[in-house]
Amino acid sequence: MSLSRLDIFNLRIFERARLDPVPGLNLIVGPNASGKTSLLEGIHMLATGRSFRTPRIEHVVHRGSRELMVTGQVTHLQSERIRMGIRKGASGTRGRLAGRTVRSQSELARVLPVQVIHPDSHELLAGSPAERRSFLDWGLFHEAPEYMMILQGYRRALNQRNEALRRGFPDNVLTGWERELGERGEALDRYRRGYLERLWETLLELRGQLPDLDGMTWEYRRGWKDGVDLREALASGRHRERELGYTLMGPHRAELVLKRDGVSLAMEASRGQQKTAVLLLRLTQVAAHRRATGRSAVVLVDDLPSELDAERREAALEFLRGLECQVFVSAIDGAQVQRLGNWASQKMFHVEHGTLRSD
Repeated sequence: MSLSRLDIFNLRIFERARLDPVPGLNLIVGPNASGKTSLLEGIHMLATGRSFRTPRIEHVVHRGSRELMVTGQVTHLQSERIRMGIRKGASGTRGRLAGRTVRSQSELARVLPVQVIHPDSHELLAGSPAERRSFLDWGLFHEAPEYMMILQGYRRALNQRNEALRRGFPDNVLTGWERELGERGEALDRYRRGYLERLWETLLELRGQLPDLDGMTWEYRRGWKDGVDLREALASGRHRERELGYTLMGPHRAELVLKRDGVSLAMEASRGQQKTAVLLLRLTQVAAHRRATGRSAVVLVDDLPSELDAERREAALEFLRGLECQVFVSAIDGAQVQRLGNWASQKMFHVEHGTLRSD
């Protein structure tokens, strides 16, 4: 699976741009502030409906425009071509897939799975636990579609229980929501544990192919005490939670603590070490996705030379080439990336002041 065409309208510096990428390595080269990252942002917007740089759409829409639009064509191994597109602005979001309007942006994400590595990717380790939960959710979204239905139902029940706590509803009302939270929460925990087991197996197999994987481990904390039924835990915590007005226990409080040689990467590692660790985790996740689904993900790497030294750049790209992934890499100097790996297809795009040309 690969993105075979991308059209961008009114996204940041670009009024209009067209990209005809190859299935292999696509290099996007240009000086700082030329629009390289914006092209990657456009791909991410098409696939997920959101920017990886900012949650505020007004910062992404081209100055003087009311909305942006990104369209694309995805080609599968069987030569099936699927058209997709998204419009975003202050008035909302509208997505299209294969000639019909989508009910959810997740429909686009399933057709075009995208992983992105960018200068702020260290937030996976240094940021809040929600960042790590999102990491798990990405893998399970693509491996097990039913997982997201369970997660959405859990979140609805959680909101209802929190509202009941704030408004002082009696215990018999809370019991109903706790029953649903217990069933869905226990199921979410089983899915997450199973996913982490498969991810760990992939990581063990990759040691030797990627630098720095040795010594990496993680600890999963599910969000409530082990050995205790979630429904019982919720019932026992009502008194304190009534005072606070929100639910303290459940998979929405889960945490994934990442370590190397027994030391927390969030607390002890340098920024550079954190970035390397995130790259390794994302690549492991891409490999696990391929093994579980038989499909490759599109990988976006913003400013690769600034993230990794030459040895790690070469190892990362060689690994992705072996997975037959479509990769988009931005860089100021294409020579730092251009000769890395023996790709079946490779193309370079030059960006300057919002204009785009290819070799």
